This record gives sequence, C-alpha cells and structure tokens, in this order.
Amino acid sequence: MFVAALPEKTRFPMTLRSKLFDDIYFSPEDGLAETRHVFLAGNNLPAAWRDRECFIVAETGFGTGLNFLATWNLFEKSARPSQKLHYISFEQYPLSWDDIFRALAPWRAELGGRIDRLRALYPLRVSGFHRLMISEQVTLTLVFDDVNQALPRLDAPGAIDSWFLDGFAPAKNPAMWTDAVFAEMARLSHAETTFATFTAAGLVKRGLESAGFTVEKRPGFGRKRDMLAGRCALNKKRPDTRSRARRVAILGGGLAGTAAAFVLKRHGLEPCLFETKGTLAAGASGNPAGLFNPRFSARRSAESDFYVAAWAQTVRTLREIQGISDIKFNPCGSVHLATDEEKIKRFRSTAENWGWHEQHMQYMEARDLSRASGLNLSYEGLFLPDAGTVSPAALCRAYAGNIETVTNANPAPPRPDSTGGWLIDGRRFDVLVLACGAATKDFSGLSILPLNTVRGQITQLRPTATSHALKTNLCFGGYLSPAQADGAHYLGATFQRWLDDDVVREEDNVENLARLAAVAPELGPFEIVGARAALRTSSRDHFPVVGAMDDNLYVSAGHGSHGIISTLSGAHVLADMILQEPRSLSWESINRLSPSRFQAPVQKRA
Repeated sequence: MFVAALPEKTRFPMTLRSKLFDDIYFSPEDGLAETRHVFLAGNNLPAAWRDRECFIVAETGFGTGLNFLATWNLFEKSARPSQKLHYISFEQYPLSWDDIFRALAPWRAELGGRIDRLRALYPLRVSGFHRLMISEQVTLTLVFDDVNQALPRLDAPGAIDSWFLDGFAPAKNPAMWTDAVFAEMARLSHAETTFATFTAAGLVKRGLESAGFTVEKRPGFGRKRDMLAGRCALNKKRPDTRSRARRVAILGGGLAGTAAAFVLKRHGLEPCLFETKGTLAAGASGNPAGLFNPRFSARRSAESDFYVAAWAQTVRTLREIQGISDIKFNPCGSVHLATDEEKIKRFRSTAENWGWHEQHMQYMEARDLSRASGLNLSYEGLFLPDAGTVSPAALCRAYAGNIETVTNANPAPPRPDSTGGWLIDGRRFDVLVLACGAATKDFSGLSILPLNTVRGQITQLRPTATSHALKTNLCFGGYLSPAQADGAHYLGATFQRWLDDDVVREEDNVENLARLAAVAPELGPFEIVGARAALRTSSRDHFPVVGAMDDNLYVSAGHGSHGIISTLSGAHVLADMILQEPRSLSWESINRLSPSRFQAPVQKRA
C-alpha cells in the first residue's frame, strides 16, 4: 500500500519521486512557489477567508504536506485570532516522516517551526481518519485511504470552501481523478466553493464541469503552461454552522469526562468537571496501569475504523502529554498471542485487511514473537510496536490539569433553562455532557441506553527471574505488562457481569494467574503484591455510546475495556458536534457510536 520515495538531481536536494506512479511530488523548480501560485492564489487566498470564522480546505493528495504548511503559514499571518482553519487531506500512500523531512529541507528557514510541529504530530501510517490539533487556530484531519473510498465517508457540516486537487498527474494516476471524486466534491461544496489544480488535462476539466463546477484555464507554474481553477456553479447556499456554545458542564471525572474536558478546552471552549467522589478517576479509570491497544477484527468496518483512529490518536496524544506531565507512559509494544485456530485466522486477516504499514503491525511466527517480547513463546500472533502502557489515573489528572473541577459534587439534577442551556446548582452552561458511566442512563429520558457494569480485577505481581525478560505487553485474552516504574507487573483482568462490587477477591487473583500460566508457565511462580477491583461500563453491543441526545445534551459512555483509547476519540467527536465543525471520523463510525442506534435507525450523512 505504501511507496518509497527517491531523490532526483534537481535544483532542490530532495525532490521526491513515487516509484509506484513514476511522478514527482512537487515542482523541481520550487515546490513552495508552485503551491503559492497554484493552490493559494488559485483559490484566492487569503482574501477568501477574510470574512469566515471557520474556513475549510480539502485536498486530494497530502504528499509531503507542503501545501498544508504553506496554507497554515499564510493563515496565521493573515487571519484574525478568532478565526479557525480546518484542513482535510487524503493520502493513500503516506510517506515516512524521514522522507518528508528531507524533502522539506529547502524551506526550513521559512517553515521550520511548523515543520517541527507537524513532525511531532505526524500520524502512524495506518488506514483511516487522523485528527491533529495543530494549534488553537489550525486543525488538520489526515485521511490515509483511497480518496474514492474515503471522500464519501467525509462529514463536513460547514461544507468545503476550497479544494486543492494535487494527486499525481492524471496520465500517471487516473484512479484519483474520477467522476466519483468530482461528484463527492459537488456534494461537499457550496456556491462560493473554489478549486485549483496544477493539471489542465481534458478529463479533469470535463469531469469537473459535469459535476457542476465552472472551469477556466490559467497560466501554470514553471514549465507547465496551463492549470485549472474555478468554482462550484450549483445553487447551494453555504450552511451557517456557527456555534455559540462556550460553557460546558461535564458530569463524570473518569477517562470519559476528563478526556472530553481536555479536548473541549483545546478547541477553545470552557469545560467544568463535576465528580461526585472526592477525587478524579475513582472507579475503573483509577487503575495504576493500563494497556492501550486497538480492538481487532478480521476485516475493516465502521467499528474497527473507530478503534484504529482512536488508538493512533492516543499514541500521538500520550507522546505529547508525557512531555509535560508524568503519566507513566511506556511505549513498550504489545504481543498478541494467537492461542487457538480462530485467533490465528482473525489475526492473519487483520494484518492482511487493515492496510497498516508493516512498521506498525506484523503477523509473526513464534520465533519472531519471542525475539520481540523477550520470552520464549510457543504461539504465533501479532506484534504492535507502538502499543504500550499508561497510568489511567495519572492520565485523568493530566487531562484535567487546567480544567475547573468540582469534586464531592452532589448537585441537584441538571435542568434545562428557557434559553436552551442547562442549570446546575444555580450556574448556567450552554452544553451538558454526561460521562458518568452506567449512571448516565439514570438521567431523565436516557433509560433507553442499555448500559451495564462489568467488574474487573487486576493483580499486581513482583517480577521473577524469568519475567524480568519481558519487554512488551503480553496479550492472550488476559494480559501481562512488563515490569513498570513501580517495579511490578500488572496482570488482568477478570470479566464479571454478574458482580457489582469493588471488593478484592483472592480467587480472582488465582484466576488471573491461571490464565497466564496456560500460555507462559515458565514465568511463575509469582508473589502477589497487590490487587484492585473496579466496575467499568459497557453497552449491550459492546461498543461505546457517544453523541447527541438533544441539541445541547451529549453522552460519552460504555467504553468498556478499551476506554483509554475510545474516550479520547469520543471526546473529539463531541467537540466536532458541539462546534458544528468537520468530523474527525467517518460518518459510518459516528453513526455506529450514536445513542440513537438503540431506539431507531440512525440517519445517514447528508
């Protein structure tokens, strides 16, 4: 799926050429000057965003990111501080960051700080939607996928304001310049939407005109005589999606609530956390160590795409937070053992169908898994080098670090006011987010949500002479972490729907150890040095419940055993909805998360 890039001997030291399409990524004469001539001037930027509070650019072909960097640079120099730029880009064959970094070297003097920021947030090369919070003003959504498949999945309530059509030349890569792509452009455009492209190919001109765009030839850049630019000719008014929401009350101080507060704050909103207990992360989110992994399936689906996006987003965010707060982040990798024929089949299909670069996922034989993990294993399975462990309790505290927080809060039930907001203990909020686990369904009108608790107990172990060798997480239905900063392994976890208490049980420790001994008997015997039991919330269909119940009422619940990753991605979905901005996930994944799935068929995208 992914291609390497090779240098050419040109004026610039690293003009990249795709081996797959035998074409270059930008002009060998001056890539940045080409971007400014074709895409910025071709879309009348910066004048086009002068009167827009939120301006949305969509691009077909991210490549090295040069177009994005140039647009970001121009936006911050010309826009007002209150304005926002959403930049959405599609790329089927993401480059490695090393190739990108070398290619951008000629412009480090001008774009260096922005290049470094993009480098810090550049996604793992795994298929799907990737939301990057670049700055308070600029948001980048990178979609690593075939644009023909991904563009129909894009939900942008405000519509696209400018299109950058920058795929490889139509003669080299005709699959990127299709009638399907042009039709989707029309769906996502309004009467003031513009486009620009470096090519003047007849099939592109005819395809855009058929889809409802006016097209004109303009002088091209450098050795290219002509380029195309134009605008949408359809009678479609630009949607008014301005949100006046500012103050957000969030009920719940676990991962769901604190992640929502963290993300909403970064979007410029004013969240306030209410937690009934005396501390944050009092329940299952209070575990001292937890694993972050995606949930595997044989094939891609709306559910798997959600977990992949959530996992990749979590990896980026944890790396960023670790630099400012000790969250006991350990990117040690995870080994997932295929302990039976069903798992062998599913894990092999996962590696084959998910479209990940091999540096992020490999299916390995036992010998290679043993080398990766540090143990002598007898099972084949998956290796994810970017996975790891983090302290959920410390992560909650880091998320809430600069958030107004009210603990020991027992407010009267929130009630709507006459202006569409919410009153909590005499304070008014524009929006209410319920992130209080199974208690969410106790709120008036939400009893339809089939949320229940599942008891889980983890066991803390003193390392043995053999277990000290473990370098990665070992996942086998249960899991064992490598020795953490506190010197202990964490082993988990029981899964007990029929229990509703957090009392530590010795028999649960025995159960956890028995499951480990079945796949790695040589690691024991262990000394148990601690244990913790808690209740996590799950939904009837074991998928999170995230979305709107009403215009100003939202929920984030049912995250289950993957809450470290799903709560963060869910928080971005809530931010998109509250602010009425482009979605960070495909509309299929968002519909799959919707609370309305339990009461009526969810609506498809417009």
